[in-house]
Amino acid sequence: MIYGHLGPGSRLNQIELARSLGVSERTVREALTCLVSEGLVSREPYREFRVVGLSVEEIEEIFHMRALLEGWAMELASLVITSSELAQMRRLLPKMEASISLESVLTLQGTNREFHWIAINACKKKYLIQTLKRLWDLMLPYAFAEKDTESYVRQTEKDQIYHPQLVEALEARNGQLARKLLIAHIREAMEQLRARRVKQLNADEKRENASG
Repeated sequence: MIYGHLGPGSRLNQIELARSLGVSERTVREALTCLVSEGLVSREPYREFRVVGLSVEEIEEIFHMRALLEGWAMELASLVITSSELAQMRRLLPKMEASISLESVLTLQGTNREFHWIAINACKKKYLIQTLKRLWDLMLPYAFAEKDTESYVRQTEKDQIYHPQLVEALEARNGQLARKLLIAHIREAMEQLRARRVKQLNADEKRENASG
């Protein structure tokens, strides 16, 4: 499971990871190699591992793929989602309210993921689910690295309208509406994350120029 304690570009020290996790260095090395194959970690010269950092263009590509595939998943889910799964989604709605604190934002992000994945898993398409999981995981270092809590809370206020609408569309078996809502939601999230990523890249460039 990904918790987002390490942001994009963070160096992964095998000895420190083994000590903090209470496992052997071999176990950590095997896990990091697996993450490299999944595209979540990169291996630098001299065998150094780092959390993968994505360009703005790569972030946009991932969001576009999510809109296409997750929108399709919502259409499929609308045909087969159960009353139990819909009830699980409804129970999460009151929990998706963030206060202006980093701890609240981190909790909310986990709840938001759980909410969306009830619907995604409901589509019952094995390879579609596997592909979407990888796309979500690629974005997690950026989602969990969120420090602009006020901006995130403003986005959450909009989500409090979107999330109930998605549940209602799925409950009504209206796959086209569920897909439309999902795509609009992803596009808005893409714009927000793109703006933050551009800001971060500009700040990194200024630091490099100053140190150079």
